[in-house]
Amino acid sequence: MKTKSLVEMLEAVDTTYLTEHEKAAAIARAEASEYTVALISSAFAWVRKTLVSKRISFNSAKHSHA
Repeated sequence: MKTKSLVEMLEAVDTTYLTEHEKAAAIARAEASEYTVALISSAFAWVRKTLVSKRISFNSAKHSHA
């Protein structure tokens, strides 16, 4: 199942009451929001991947504390 983008959903909405400028602004905001969410998601994935690789390298070193 493919999820629809915000722009695709906006195109399905009755926008006869909006001017072309308002529609273009709404689409621009939707695209900016999708980009921001993708950027944040990518950053979280990178941090998680980095932390997991660091945890594995820390756990593989057996330190004995006497």
